[in-house]
Amino acid sequence: MDAVENKDWRKMAGLMADDYSDRWGHDKATIIDHTKQAFAQFFILTVESLELHVEEADAIDTARVHVAIKGRGGPLADFVMSRVAELKEPLSFTWRQASWKPWDWKLVRVDQPELEITEY
Repeated sequence: MDAVENKDWRKMAGLMADDYSDRWGHDKATIIDHTKQAFAQFFILTVESLELHVEEADAIDTARVHVAIKGRGGPLADFVMSRVAELKEPLSFTWRQASWKPWDWKLVRVDQPELEITEY
């Protein structure tokens, strides 16, 4: 969330597994591109995590968290903030340990049951 808030797309890419995929059909390159487009509209951006719950199992961890997005920007920024505010269920971030190093985790999947994302 820090990478998104700071629009640090290189950092975001470094946190993601090369085999990232989600139920909307996005791969790593697509999700980074779409995230850039959505958050480019923000002049001021704050991403807050609320009610974090982590489930751990054999080098796979799932973090479920409600997210609040606040800021100022264009019409797409307003849409992103209102759409995220409407979500009742948390976002689910699935991480895989990438090596023996305890800090080396990669994001392999994001999900949210209420969120529908379609290509334009």
